[in-house]
Formats: sequence, C-alpha cells, structure tokens
Amino acid sequence: MTRTWCCHGVKRCEDGINEYFSTNTNKRSSVPAIPIVAEESSLICDTINLEEPDSRNKYLSPRIQNEVIAICGDLLLKKIVEKINVSKCFLVLADETTDISVTEQLTICVRYLSGTENDVQINEDFIKFVEIHSLTGVDLASAILNGYDGAANMFGQFKGVKSIIQAKYPKALYLHCVAHSLNLAVSSACDLQPIRNCLGVIEKLYCFFNTPKHKNALFEAISNSDLIPSIKSLKRLCATRWIQRYDAVNDFVQLFPYVVVSLETMSSWKDVTAVEANMLRNTIDSEFLISVQIIKVLFSYGLPLCKQLQSKDIDLKEMVGLAEDNVNALKELRTNIEPEFKKNIL
Repeated sequence: MTRTWCCHGVKRCEDGINEYFSTNTNKRSSVPAIPIVAEESSLICDTINLEEPDSRNKYLSPRIQNEVIAICGDLLLKKIVEKINVSKCFLVLADETTDISVTEQLTICVRYLSGTENDVQINEDFIKFVEIHSLTGVDLASAILNGYDGAANMFGQFKGVKSIIQAKYPKALYLHCVAHSLNLAVSSACDLQPIRNCLGVIEKLYCFFNTPKHKNALFEAISNSDLIPSIKSLKRLCATRWIQRYDAVNDFVQLFPYVVVSLETMSSWKDVTAVEANMLRNTIDSEFLISVQIIKVLFSYGLPLCKQLQSKDIDLKEMVGLAEDNVNALKELRTNIEPEFKKNIL
C-alpha cells in the first residue's frame, strides 16, 4: 500500500511541498510528509483519513513517514536511471563533505544529455548522499563510478579513485573539477605573508565581534553614523572555498569604519575586552589596508568565474574562453598597476 501511495503521489509531491511551505512558513522544522503527498492524491487522502479524528490508522508515525520518504527516493532514482540509460553519455559527479554532525558524506550527482539532435539538453540530477567511513581510494571507488573534484585521494596514481575505476572501466575518463582547480590556484596565489596575515586578522575580527557584547558595540557604532550600511555584521571566511571568501572580505571593507570606531570605544573599557581590542586595532596598519583591498579586487574576478564554471549548461569552449578573459583582465590590471592602485586603494 505504501509503495502504491508513492507511485500515485510522487510526481506532484514537490509542488505540494512548495505550496505547503508558502502557506505554512512557521512549520518548516516539522513538516509531515504524508499529509503533503495526500493533498496531491485523493487515493492517499481517502486512505489515511485525515478528516476523521476517530480513525486509528492515519499512517503518520515516524517509521511510516521515513518509509514513504525512502520509497519516494527509490522511485525518483529509478526514473533518473531510466533517463540516463537512454542518454548516449553521462558523467557521475562526486564530492565528499562533512555535515554539522561531523559525519562524512559523499554527494553523488549525475550529468547527462537528453532530447533530440536539434534540441539537446544538459541535465544535472542529484542521486543520493552516501555515508562513508573511510576516505581511501578503494572505499570511495566502491561508492562511485566516475567524476572527481581533484582531491589527492581522488587522483592518486596507484591507490586513488581514478586508478581503481579505470582499471575496471578502461574507457572511463578522468575529469578534474575546474572550479576546484580555480580554488587551488587562488589558495596558492594567497600564499604570501601579507595576504595570509590580512586574512588571519579578518578572521580574528569576526570571532571577536561574534559575541553579543562586542556585536552590540558594532551595532551602536553603525546606528550613530550618518550612513547606514546594508549589512550589520561580519561574515566568517569560508574554510575550504577560497573564492567564496570574497563576500566576507567585501562585507568587512564596508563595515571597516565602524569596526575601527568600535575597537577604539572598547579600548577604554575596564575589562579584558580593552586588551583584546587594543591588540586588534594595532594589527590594522598600512600593510593590512593595502592587502585587504588587493584581496577584494582579485577575488572579485574569481567569484563570477567560479560560479559560471559550475553552471549546468557551460561547455568546454565557453569555459576556456571565460578563463582566458579573466587571465587577460588580470594581465591588464598588472600592466596598468599605478592607475589601478590609485583607483582601488588610494
């Protein structure tokens, strides 16, 4: 019966969930799965008897709802696999990350073609999360077929996923994620002491102002100003994606005058905050000011490119063209360094 429900309601379940969220914004944290599907299917609605309070069988227990979710996932996966089998070529994308519960999970997606010769479409579909307990090439290879992000355990010559999969499937092609390559290039370019020190100070300032007492001091400096910025708090630097640090650096530049005022105010407090505020204020010297502006300018070129490289419809020719355009823009920036320095920093 449960599988029949899912087959009957899975096609319109997503629309039902979106509509439920739009009309019940205060219930996002505990959404009952079966009633949402029931709104889209008279068969399910008649079966679970939502309108009859005396009915004992409502099929709303956590176990049944989890079973419904799992079956819906199986049905959707089956439909995706059918589309992939029709396609002449496909690519499996895999990336590992750690969630908030410190559980290692492998995200598996698939990219494939559909349509006719005159109307070919590129599709990307999420497949599933796979919990993994080891990051060795053998264990990762057992979870995926192809598609890599360029990490060491993916690319290893003898024990990496690439070697293991190509030994079993010789025609499988190795594809290094270009967005990850860009991230590595930016990380390498930032391996200069003034840049490292600047990013370290920005991170320390975020941690310092991430307490209610210190954050209130920043809010007070903003409220006492004639110009009210669009943002009111600092952002944390992304730990893994260097390009994504642009947002944090850009917000810091906007809030910089208020950060300085707040530090000066807290330097006169009669507690340990005064010592910390003084230390942080002393790190803001000319080298720091120049470095933060350089980071902002250079990251502003990389962020749009990184987002475009991850778009679904981009092809190899367009990708190479975008990369070359960015390289040429940076070369021109270096050639005209004096006017650019005066425009962006002075």
